[in-house]
Amino acid sequence: MSRTRTSRWGAVFTVALVLCLVVLSGCRPADTASDLDRVKKDGALTAGNDTTYAPFEFADSNNKPTGFDIELIAAVAEKLGLKSDIVTTAWDGIIPALQTRKFEVLISSMTITPEREKEVSFSIPYYRADMGIVFDKTLHTISGPSDLAGLRVGAQVGTTGETSARMIDGVTDVRSYPDIQLAMADLTLGRIDAVVNDFPVSAFYAKASPTLTVISVLKVKDLGIAMHLEDKQLKAAVDKALRDLANDGTYDTIYAKWFGGTPGFRPGDQQP
Repeated sequence: MSRTRTSRWGAVFTVALVLCLVVLSGCRPADTASDLDRVKKDGALTAGNDTTYAPFEFADSNNKPTGFDIELIAAVAEKLGLKSDIVTTAWDGIIPALQTRKFEVLISSMTITPEREKEVSFSIPYYRADMGIVFDKTLHTISGPSDLAGLRVGAQVGTTGETSARMIDGVTDVRSYPDIQLAMADLTLGRIDAVVNDFPVSAFYAKASPTLTVISVLKVKDLGIAMHLEDKQLKAAVDKALRDLANDGTYDTIYAKWFGGTPGFRPGDQQP
């Protein structure tokens, strides 16, 4: 009698143990899944972008995002075995949107700064640019920042261009715009005298105007792809993808399409 009861309890224990192991084994993949696994699960790399910053990012004639950053992040996604999905987001809320996971990465001509590195993690630099001053050459002669003293200066809010403009001695009238297109429009209309902004973007707008010109103020800045601070596997994968794009010539092809010529800097190059 006791042997039968013992056998039954043994059987119950065995079944319970098996069920427990099944449950635990089912939970294990979720517990150990990396941030990169999470991104790959959806089959797309979602990227926040403020599409108002040609030639890095802007809307084409069909209102679709295009530009250097758009093509670069698509190439990065392809290296990861994914498609890219652009989530258009206003610049002034783009970091909070990343932090609340509206998207997985942020590529939008964002300068790597110590202040931003407290909020997000950056990839290795993917572009190196100088700051520029664009102005109407028929109205002003500007050869450097000091010539902006007393003038009305425009910049995009929350950018290194705005910060730089406010640090120039003698500049007391800095007008901030939600996007660079509006700043350039006011410059063309004569409502402001100059715009301080990334040199490649300033050159893009100056090229399209018979009166605008741009000078470089030689303030080197690095642009990076931003991610969540804790997404270390994703950062490593993005860094590797950028280096691979530089090594296989894809980066040069994208660069030549949007800027012309050969890049003087590529992802993975040493810092100055």
